[in-house]
Amino acid sequence: MKKEPLLQLRPGAFPEGKCAAGFSGGADSTALMVLLAAEKEAGRTEILAVHVNHGLRGRESDEDEEFCRNFCRKLGIPLRTARADLGGRTDENACREARFRCFREIMEETGIRNLVLAHNRDDVAETFLMRLMRGAGTEGLGCMGERDFREGFTIWRPLTGTGREEIRAALREAGIPWREDSSNESGAYLRNRIRKELLPLMEKMAGGVTERIARTAAVIAGDNRALQGEAESFLREHSRDGWLDTEALAALPEALGDRILRTWWKRYAPERKDHALDARQTEELSRLAKAGRGKISLPGDLTAEKGRNGIYLTGIRKKNMEEIPYTAPETRFGEITLRTLPPAGNPGNGTTAQEVPAGFAEGCTVRTRRPGDRIRPFGMEGSRKLQDYFTDRGVDAPWRDEIPLLCRGNEVLLAAGIGAGAVPPWREDAGNIRLEWQGELPWKNSKGKEKD
Repeated sequence: MKKEPLLQLRPGAFPEGKCAAGFSGGADSTALMVLLAAEKEAGRTEILAVHVNHGLRGRESDEDEEFCRNFCRKLGIPLRTARADLGGRTDENACREARFRCFREIMEETGIRNLVLAHNRDDVAETFLMRLMRGAGTEGLGCMGERDFREGFTIWRPLTGTGREEIRAALREAGIPWREDSSNESGAYLRNRIRKELLPLMEKMAGGVTERIARTAAVIAGDNRALQGEAESFLREHSRDGWLDTEALAALPEALGDRILRTWWKRYAPERKDHALDARQTEELSRLAKAGRGKISLPGDLTAEKGRNGIYLTGIRKKNMEEIPYTAPETRFGEITLRTLPPAGNPGNGTTAQEVPAGFAEGCTVRTRRPGDRIRPFGMEGSRKLQDYFTDRGVDAPWRDEIPLLCRGNEVLLAAGIGAGAVPPWREDAGNIRLEWQGELPWKNSKGKEKD
């Protein structure tokens, strides 16, 4: 084999340290193995090759596996093989999903966080056209970036700037063999028809179009990363546990708002074949976010519901919080803490802070609501069902099972961010302590003020 690099790639195209690399035995992944072997020899990386046998071509598939085993042995690269579980399907999506499951299982077992794949420039152009034909938006058209992130792994594609024929020519010149997949000639797959019919026609009409399409996809991918960063930043500040602040959302450009809604849904939706909302579903969700009230069904057995205080995804599994005893100086309840502080010389606002006589909260517990809970709203006669109290205070239904309560039996004394029950009238000389809820309380109204 040649001593000089098989292909000239940009610096930093490969990860440093441990990585897994997909190896099918085809020309692209064979070239990738040769390049990675050079990285290994230079001491820059440690490689585990992974071959997934889909078993769709009988003996030919087994011969591919044997080729990969012998090739890796010559390069001194360890190889792991896996059999794909296609669930009875044979389409391209099924193969891709099964292949990634195998990669993920091996990487989780070995602790490897970098996966190197051999997609080339032509693959990018073909994928772009496939998604364009299916009506994908910018998130879909920015496909196969040089570096992507998925399920906690970093995916590297060092060959996306190199054409398929350039790779094959380099292998031929170096005398390096590879395997041909006979299914690549089948007209049953859309990708093959794009490769064999559409792109050659487009090249005749405008030479170099494949490279330009791939470059366009790279530009869109860069824009997507920037916009996705904005979306994630917004969600960190304005969402929690399936809730989204629609007042803050309304101040954003519609295109960014729609991306935020799709990202928000994707956080909670189970992994699906096409793990994204389509244009119609996005439009429905956007309309709901702007509405006064309403509810729509979304993929993944989720429901989006618009309330007074934002929009909610219901149907997601939430962790049940166990009742805990009140303790000073702090009682931690999930992400919210009830702190016991020295008095500040005022009664507090009753929603996030309340001064009470020392010892008043002894023997109380902090928990979420239960059937039979009642509250005697401060300054009012008699008690009310907690459910009715929440309704009067404008608390949207999806929050009501999550609000921390300071209770004595089934009597609610303090509801975090909502109000106070039957606490003693404040007296400056009563030897007070200050009970203060700290943490995010998004069930308060959108301005962060108490309900009147």
